[in-house]
Amino acid sequence: MSRYFRYYPKTQYQFANSSFSIEKSATNISLKTVLLKGLSQDDPYLYLKYTVKEGERAEDIADFYYNDVGLVWLIYFANDIIDPYTQWPKTYDQFTAYFRKKYASQAQPAGTDAVFWGQNTLRTDNIVHWKNNNDETILISPSSYTRAQTFNGDFVAGDWTAVRYFDYEMAENEEMRNIFLINDGYARTMVENLRSLLNG
Repeated sequence: MSRYFRYYPKTQYQFANSSFSIEKSATNISLKTVLLKGLSQDDPYLYLKYTVKEGERAEDIADFYYNDVGLVWLIYFANDIIDPYTQWPKTYDQFTAYFRKKYASQAQPAGTDAVFWGQNTLRTDNIVHWKNNNDETILISPSSYTRAQTFNGDFVAGDWTAVRYFDYEMAENEEMRNIFLINDGYARTMVENLRSLLNG
């Protein structure tokens, strides 16, 4: 990742008021479109779909697909990944560790394992939302579900399924497995565009 951003030019930012003045140097990532120069984003062969396997790293994919682990930045670029630590799919063990840490304070009673709490179907405090079984795009909040049960005579509780925090977060993690790869046939053009960008 660092090999990607180290090539980008730096921009100086100044922040000042009556009390102090700060100058910071930041990487200018707004020039990423320059890397696609000479390539049509409408080209159906520019991006290839890929599903990240359990435990597979971006470096592994770069080595396998491009035969060059140094081109890992192409994978990050194609998927708008700025922080691979949070934007790359976690293994199951990594995910459960992350979940335990994130929801430790919400797991009740105090000291309850967050993973167990997040999956417990006997609880209602671990529900993110309810989804309609006939149309999963229809979501309602837990409070709306409770009100509908109380005040809507036509409401059928069996038409809805609770989506709990663990399943919700896991689905988000699994969705990150669906990535794009820059077609190997275009990779060298992007590398040359990057070199041209650096050389002004």
